[in-house]
Amino acid sequence: FLPRQGYILELLPWIPHWSWGEWVASTSAPTPVGVMFHNTDLNHLGYALDRDSVPLCRHVNKTDETDCFKAKLKRGRSFSYDQRNFEVDSDVVTTFISSILLQNSTNCDSMKIHASENDFVLYNAYCSRGVEDEFSTEHYYRNANESAASLRKERGNVQRLIE
Repeated sequence: FLPRQGYILELLPWIPHWSWGEWVASTSAPTPVGVMFHNTDLNHLGYALDRDSVPLCRHVNKTDETDCFKAKLKRGRSFSYDQRNFEVDSDVVTTFISSILLQNSTNCDSMKIHASENDFVLYNAYCSRGVEDEFSTEHYYRNANESAASLRKERGNVQRLIE
């Protein structure tokens, strides 16, 4: 299947607060996919996609967006995450490769920092704390009130202050 310490990247669909299926995009607990890899010798990361990943209703302003999505439901086209397309910016994959895979770190703290700095959730980390190369499974979730979008916005505000 996958080699020990292999990596799994799960792209988490953007789901509005009023829509069904929020559990598949959880960053504060394992997703259904995460349950399969919980406490294994694999590294499972998630990346929460934002509104820009959904091509539907881009032509409307923000105030009419919910009505547009719900209209799609009424016409038989489901807005449910499992029934719609999504788009992923190539930077997400590039960042995963350069900041996670190519770092090839097995240190728990280092893995946690690299994941957090790049907006990834580290659901399952098979890593070492540096004690005689003993490996253990760790889980680094976000607090329930921390969304990827809010963390990106906060990081951007800090960056502007630094500049």
